[in-house]
Amino acid sequence: MKTKQVLSITILCAGFVASGMASAESVIHSGAGGATAIYPSHSTGGKTTQQVQKELEEFKRNPVSADGQYRYVGGDQGWALVQHEYAYRDGKWQDADKLDHKTPKPSLEMTPEERKQRDELYRP
Repeated sequence: MKTKQVLSITILCAGFVASGMASAESVIHSGAGGATAIYPSHSTGGKTTQQVQKELEEFKRNPVSADGQYRYVGGDQGWALVQHEYAYRDGKWQDADKLDHKTPKPSLEMTPEERKQRDELYRP
């Protein structure tokens, strides 16, 4: 009887270990609340732990997206669009943000091709 118990416990433990290894190799993992997350691969990245920790600290100091247009505010809102900021300095309103103001302004004039497409789309 004792041999059966030892053998069954050993087999049970081996089954748990094998299932855990199989789950770790899978690209589909269950997440919080029963949600399923699919990861394309488990390949290691080209960055060291120190580089990743440094990036995280930089992000915590200034939580802005790479293009500078969104700021992470956390909570339910998550990412918020960064608006232009103006400050009253030396008796004048001046830009106080770090957004690029040298982008070309959109043209309100339609080219002949655009006008043709508009007329075809919105024919009376």
